[in-house]
Amino acid sequence: MKFISPLPTEANNNYRGLKLALWFFYLYLTFIAFRSFTHMFAQDAGLNSIASIIIFPEVNSLNPNRVIYLIGSLWGGSQIVVLLISIVILIKYKSLLSLTWLIFVFDNILRIITMTMHNLDQAYLSSPAPGGLFGTSIILFVTLFMFFISIIERKQK
Repeated sequence: MKFISPLPTEANNNYRGLKLALWFFYLYLTFIAFRSFTHMFAQDAGLNSIASIIIFPEVNSLNPNRVIYLIGSLWGGSQIVVLLISIVILIKYKSLLSLTWLIFVFDNILRIITMTMHNLDQAYLSSPAPGGLFGTSIILFVTLFMFFISIIERKQK
């Protein structure tokens, strides 16, 4: 078994890794697109409607939810930037696919660290949130697996 460097000497459209990592990349980008556009454009940034975070009461005629939604939307904007860069890699620079999977691995590791550091107990949630620590751990495993199979050089015909 021969391995490919995640940092190729030349960025081109010649992906030499296993095709499963490429095909799964399309699926993963669909997931990222849904998540990114929800955070950016949903009225509540998806924080109440999807993540099940409670709606906080107004304090002194100030609505803290507006600040929370703003931060959620900014996060969505950053995710859209990552999505667009990933699409460019998919269209023009497939040799960087392994590096992109590695970036997604680190993204999920940082999400897990953040969720652990700033853990929200059930009092902040209206119902069990989808994803969360358990879901992100599964996605970490998937991205790690995809990274490893993306660096395995496929046999040329």
